[in-house]
Amino acid sequence: MLKLIAAAIALAATTAPAFAQADGATQSVHVSYADLDLSHPAAVRTLDRRLHAAVGTVCRADAGADTSASLAALHCRKAAQLAFANQRAAAIARANTNTQLALNTPAR
Repeated sequence: MLKLIAAAIALAATTAPAFAQADGATQSVHVSYADLDLSHPAAVRTLDRRLHAAVGTVCRADAGADTSASLAALHCRKAAQLAFANQRAAAIARANTNTQLALNTPAR
C-alpha cells in the first residue's frame, strides 16, 4: 500500500492569492511515510518535519517580502496544515491500531 500524505493542498485563489496559480489550480506535495513506523513518537516527529518542509516548499514568501505577501504565506501554511491534518491523524491511528495475531500451536 502506498503511504503518502498529500500536503499543502488547497492553495486556491480564495485562500492565498499571492501564491495561487492564475487558473485557480491547487498545488500539492506528496509526503511519503512508507519508511516510518508511526506507532513510535520519533517516527511521528520525522513525519511532522517532512510535512513542515513540504508546506514550506509551497507556502513561502521571498526574503524581504512585503507584509501582504508574508500574511498570504501565513494563511497558506495554516490552510495546508488543516488540509493534511486528517490524513496525518488517520495514518497515526492506523499505525497504532494495527495488531498482529500470533497463533501458537504445539509442536508435533
